[in-house]
Amino acid sequence: MREQLAVPARAVGGFVEMSLDTFVKTFRRPFQFREFLDQTWMIARVSILPTLLISIPFTVLVAFTLNILLREIGAADLSGSGTAFGTVTQLGPVSTVLVVAGAGATAICADLGARTIREEIDAMRVLGIDPIQRLVVPRVLAS
Repeated sequence: MREQLAVPARAVGGFVEMSLDTFVKTFRRPFQFREFLDQTWMIARVSILPTLLISIPFTVLVAFTLNILLREIGAADLSGSGTAFGTVTQLGPVSTVLVVAGAGATAICADLGARTIREEIDAMRVLGIDPIQRLVVPRVLAS
């Protein structure tokens, strides 16, 4: 039983260690501002189109559903403002967060994975550059 729990416990421990290391190095100088701007633009670029493609059908769905409900209670004239309110306060932020988290995290993982395969991370360590501070911190703050 102990051996079965060792592997997941090590994985969780490694995640916690990297998370704490990233948090500590967030406040350490020098901050990689150029990398931060590049990653912010990359996340925005991969997220804008999917966010629009998801938000439009969801908004239409909310509008139709809300209109049906408002007609049932005799307040169909409020459907425009209700739809706008629901979209801005509820639907827009949720769909944006889901798309940015999904598309942005996928792009970040693909980039860091490709760097690992090409052994760029090991080369950075050999040169004395901390990969957490140089690569991870700007990506975490950009997302």
